[in-house]
Amino acid sequence: MKVNLAEQTAVVYGAGRGIGEAIVNELAKAGAKVYVADLIKENCEHVVDELKKKGLEGVAVSCDVSKFDQVDAVMEQAEKETGRLDIVVNNAGIVTLGSFLETTQDEISKLINVNLMGASNGLQAGVKRMQKYNHGKIVSTASFAGRHAMKEGFAYYGMTKAAIIYLTQAAAYAGADYNINVNSICPGIIRTPMWEKILDANVAAGADRETSWHDNLKHFIPLERGDQKPEDIAYAVLFLCSEYADHITGQALNIDGGASMD
Repeated sequence: MKVNLAEQTAVVYGAGRGIGEAIVNELAKAGAKVYVADLIKENCEHVVDELKKKGLEGVAVSCDVSKFDQVDAVMEQAEKETGRLDIVVNNAGIVTLGSFLETTQDEISKLINVNLMGASNGLQAGVKRMQKYNHGKIVSTASFAGRHAMKEGFAYYGMTKAAIIYLTQAAAYAGADYNINVNSICPGIIRTPMWEKILDANVAAGADRETSWHDNLKHFIPLERGDQKPEDIAYAVLFLCSEYADHITGQALNIDGGASMD
């Protein structure tokens, strides 16, 4: 299966590292011109520099996804410079560890502003702007933690990811009349900078870093391979942004080694 996104314009939020960077690379390799958006512009510029070394197209843009105007402005720039908007990927996110009772109000607000409102802003702006083209693909990053509540400290992180799954369906209904496909993905445990932050907390509590990593894999992931990479998530996003997924909308695709089997 070969995906051809030549001449298409994509915007990826939360694209400065980890899963976002991998998504950018796969979309660009398929031929899309990718607008690489992240809060830290230096990270975006690094991603774009790497694209250019491979002869691929990218534009670095600074964006705070919690601000609708900034999210919409990135899409506006992409449209003005290329004349179109085909793909939007809402991947920006943060994680805060803490039980339901221990998570602070400030932490809850940050999770909602970045994870939930970031995705909401991208979904709303994306559907509004794609209507005039009568086509488009939008993918948002949720999580296996949004599928089921856990005993461990992901209460409010999981809440924001569960909300993204719901908003995906709401946006899919809104986009259906305009031939816009809207889906979400639910990654499992991947050793990205976000997971390193979780391991930092475990180490601070006295755990061995590598033992903690493998214990988490064994606890959550039936396959227990431990070799899932950001590229595995990017391949799924690439598929959902391709013509092969033209009849898929309103879905949340689990890519988690079996952690969620629903």
